[in-house]
Amino acid sequence: MLRRKAGDYKATKKSYCFFLKKPDKWLGFFLLDRSSEECYAGVTMTRTMYVETKTPPTPISEGQTIGHLEEILASESFSASRRCQQFLSFVVHETLQGRGDAIKERTIAIEVFGKDHHFEPGEDSLVRVKAREVRKRLAEFYQQHPDTAVRIDLPLGGYIPRIQKKTPEITTPLPSPPGPIANHSSKMSRRAMLWTGAACAAGLAAWPVIKYAQRPSTPLEQFWQPVFATGRPLLIAIPLLAAEDGSITERVGMGAAAAANEAAEYFVSVRYPYRLRFGSDLTFAQLCEQPSLLLGGFSSVWTTRMTQALRYSLVRNVDGAPGGSIVDSFTKQTYGPIRTRNGYASEDYAIVCRLFDAASGQIILIAAGITTFGTESAAHFFFRPDLFSQIVQGHDSNWQKKNFQAVIHVSVIETTPSTPTLVATHFW
Repeated sequence: MLRRKAGDYKATKKSYCFFLKKPDKWLGFFLLDRSSEECYAGVTMTRTMYVETKTPPTPISEGQTIGHLEEILASESFSASRRCQQFLSFVVHETLQGRGDAIKERTIAIEVFGKDHHFEPGEDSLVRVKAREVRKRLAEFYQQHPDTAVRIDLPLGGYIPRIQKKTPEITTPLPSPPGPIANHSSKMSRRAMLWTGAACAAGLAAWPVIKYAQRPSTPLEQFWQPVFATGRPLLIAIPLLAAEDGSITERVGMGAAAAANEAAEYFVSVRYPYRLRFGSDLTFAQLCEQPSLLLGGFSSVWTTRMTQALRYSLVRNVDGAPGGSIVDSFTKQTYGPIRTRNGYASEDYAIVCRLFDAASGQIILIAAGITTFGTESAAHFFFRPDLFSQIVQGHDSNWQKKNFQAVIHVSVIETTPSTPTLVATHFW
């Protein structure tokens, strides 16, 4: 089994490997086959779960910040990437000069990467890709230097760095699962590893959880507050793809894998626990145990079932061809993907949904694209403040207590989704 640092990824000519990290120290990974746009999934875990409590950041001087920045840039994590050095140096210095609010994707493209003023962020993901790499390298640096007095982070959904002086953290080990962990073989098949990991992860839900406690300020934080208030780990359900004969494979869609990776980064940043579950055998009883995030459209049985009675639903093609469309039951309008000659979608639509589900008594979140690109783009609205704010813009403050659906559109350029746009919303 391939082993790398949590939250890391490795790219080759044939595949990407995403490595997910959790506050409780167990890892999940996705191996993406670039030629087929499918992923193999697996999970590992350790026996001890740790929960960390945070204390408020203390002020830090400009001199301390610059000194720490220079330490980061000279480190092994950054010294091999001049572009990442330039990226991080630019956003930190702009912030120190009081120009943090002016740091936008276009600004970075022009000032750091030498793009001209005609640069279109929606058509070129250069800055977003490099930002992910900077976050990865920062995580690697702090993993190697956990005792630094200062910390610089690049939060998800923006490019303004968070600079703070670290204060002592209390790390409390929770009891290990009872009984020894048997090791019957030095090797484990992907399928065995998958289901063993899922079973182990299910046991984590019974462990005590320290609630995420922070006064919400942004709409995105307000959105997540009801989930955090439950004190239960969020279940992230990732469907496995079916073969042509209907049998279950060990593959997950590229969009669901990317969405799970983004979710993992977000929950690690806010220190809230989550569980990954792969497969199509998710039961209603399991949905009743905790809030859930359902990823995937037609590949997810529960997504299609949960949305079938709502205003916006996923409807399969009547001719039996793979895929389908999103149908507005009020207006009968249909939203469908546009495909290129090679079969890929050049445009896609997706549903973003939150339900205070009366049947399960839990909060159900859904990110469901017609194709894999839509699923990836829909998930952005759950984790990026600027995108989520578009959903609630113009609605009264009671939106926090309401169910909602949103339809989003995304253009796909050479199998890379651009910045998604909001098409329609419905609150009730």
